[in-house]
Amino acid sequence: MRRCPACGYPITGTERFCPACGHGLSSIESNITPAIDTTTPLMPAQNSRLAIASLICGVMTWILFFVPLFLAIPAVICGHLGHRAVQRGNGIVTGKGIALIGMALGYAHLVLTGLALCVLLIVLVVTV
Repeated sequence: MRRCPACGYPITGTERFCPACGHGLSSIESNITPAIDTTTPLMPAQNSRLAIASLICGVMTWILFFVPLFLAIPAVICGHLGHRAVQRGNGIVTGKGIALIGMALGYAHLVLTGLALCVLLIVLVVTV
């Protein structure tokens, strides 16, 4: 139960003015805290599935080195989509680091594959 700050009259409803003295009660309304804590999410945070897929593809790209494009490209794409999902998730979706690691592994493998193809092309041109 609230009381009027001017006269102490008990206020039972959501009146904007005290029925006894007419004092404005808008300052009281601003001091009322919500019944539910809105600063913490109600659902537990979960890792983004796309971020996890990006990490798995990125690691498998380095394990199965002979199939670079089949796993490196999905690692990069899933990493970007997972990172975006984490940013838009409002704290409910986590896994930003997982997505970044998967993207980094995918990009590194693509760069190394590109360099290896350039070296192979130079070797073929010089020997012919």
